[in-house]
Amino acid sequence: MSTAILTRNADIFKLIKELPTVEVARRYLPGELRRQGSRWVARCPFHDDRFPSLVVYEDGWHCFGCQAHGDNVDLVAQLHNLRPMEAARLVAGDFGIPLPGASREEQARVRRRALLARFERELKERIAKQELQTYIRLADLYRRICDRLAGIRTEDDLERLGDLFHVRERLEYLLDILLNGEPKERAQVVAEARRWLEC
Repeated sequence: MSTAILTRNADIFKLIKELPTVEVARRYLPGELRRQGSRWVARCPFHDDRFPSLVVYEDGWHCFGCQAHGDNVDLVAQLHNLRPMEAARLVAGDFGIPLPGASREEQARVRRRALLARFERELKERIAKQELQTYIRLADLYRRICDRLAGIRTEDDLERLGDLFHVRERLEYLLDILLNGEPKERAQVVAEARRWLEC
């Protein structure tokens, strides 16, 4: 292998390792990466992890369950069963990092893929935020309805507030879908909830 190729490979690894590990982990780790105190944690994909034992640092990651650890390249290589160079190229492409010695067309293709990946990631984050806000508002409405129903004492109260029993059941269903439903079902709940909450 020539010195020029070795230098280009070292440059690729250097560029990928300089990316914030939290951003790389967000992009590639299955499941949720969440803040816990001053660090980020996730359930480890390399063993049957019931509680988050994988910790992401600024310059790497470590699983306290199975002892797997490494840098950005190691994470992607192990997740996708790739050789280190393949993992580095995948990350470079997804993050829009032009590879040393790549043609202009290849660099443009890499940038387009990175922009699309960024758009998809931002869209998913926006949808998750919207679902969470909907859940919070529906849960608040559910609590208020339960409080009203708990105040039923007389037949007149029941006559006046009895329809709220059906509303409460519907809200229970919608809240369950937001927690456990498929993405399409959750989107339908958000749309329905928007109509409810505007009334």
